[in-house]
Parts: sequence; C-alpha cells; structure tokens
Amino acid sequence: MVIKADQQFSRILSILNAGGIVILPTETLYGLICDATSPQALLKIYQLKNRAHGKAFPLLVKDVRMLGEYAILNQEQKEKILKTKSPTTFVLKAKNLSPLATQKHTAAFRIARHPLIKKIFRSFDRPLVATSANLAGKDPIADPRSYEEIFRERAKLIEAVVFAGINRKRKGSKIIDLTKKPYTVLRS
Repeated sequence: MVIKADQQFSRILSILNAGGIVILPTETLYGLICDATSPQALLKIYQLKNRAHGKAFPLLVKDVRMLGEYAILNQEQKEKILKTKSPTTFVLKAKNLSPLATQKHTAAFRIARHPLIKKIFRSFDRPLVATSANLAGKDPIADPRSYEEIFRERAKLIEAVVFAGINRKRKGSKIIDLTKKPYTVLRS
C-alpha cells in the first residue's frame, strides 16, 4: 500500500510496533524500516533483501540519549557524532541489541534528521533499522512505488510504502568506524 508522507501516520506506527516493515524516505535513500529490537522484523529484512545473516544493518536513533542505550560510547565519540553535520553513520560497540542487528558486537548508528523519522521517534522509543530499499548488491530504488517489481514475491513482507518523490541520490550516508583509533572512514 503506497501512501503519502502525511497520511496514515498512526498506521506506520502500528506496523512498526507489530514487527512489520515499511519503506520510508531517510536523509539519503529510501529505506526498509523496522523495529531494530524485534527479531521477527530483523528476520523479515534479511529475507526481503536476500542478505546473508551476520551482516548488520544501519540503525537510526532519536538522539544521543537513545544512542547511549544501545551503544557503548565515550565523551570523545559523542562529541564527534554531535559535530557531524552531513548524514553520517557511526560504527560503535553495541549493547542491548539482538545479534541479528549487530556484527561482531558492533552496530552502525545514525541520529535521525529526516522530518518523518523524527516524527516517528516522538511516539516510538526504540532504534529503527534503516537499510537501503533494494536487494543485496543491487542499486537502491529511486521510486518506492516500484517495490513490487523489485522485491517480487517478497514484496508482501512490506506493509506500507511512503512516497515522498523520486530520489536521485545513489548512495547512502558516510560511514565512520569509531571502535578503534585512528577512526576510519569506511564509506565517504
């Protein structure tokens, strides 16, 4: 079901709370979004993307406080994250997350800046998986209305799609590994 960003907001929250998957715009690409603390939802994302288990997904958090609930970080790391202006995902040691959401006890976190995601976080108090809406190894979709032809029989796992225009961006956020020094840019 394709909806506009301002329609049926409560339906999006219900889907996320029930372990479902939605396609939403993020600061960079359209993302497959689900509750990062729900093993049921995480398994659906792996199936949907046809992705090998053990490769973690980027996670969106509301703010530094929520980040601190799910990542181990020191003051220097916190300052680095808060100073960053462009969409950047940071790899940190993870805590309080399913192994399905982590890779070698780490996870990739980004503080959400997209207005719709920020609105979701006003009513949703857990991190969200925000992996690009595509099959593993394929280009991200520019028009989420084409999700059925991209995901084919797996498309039934997606319960709602928010269309907010065609996205011309071709790559996700910058990724910086903060787990060891010197900090390493994994994707620029």
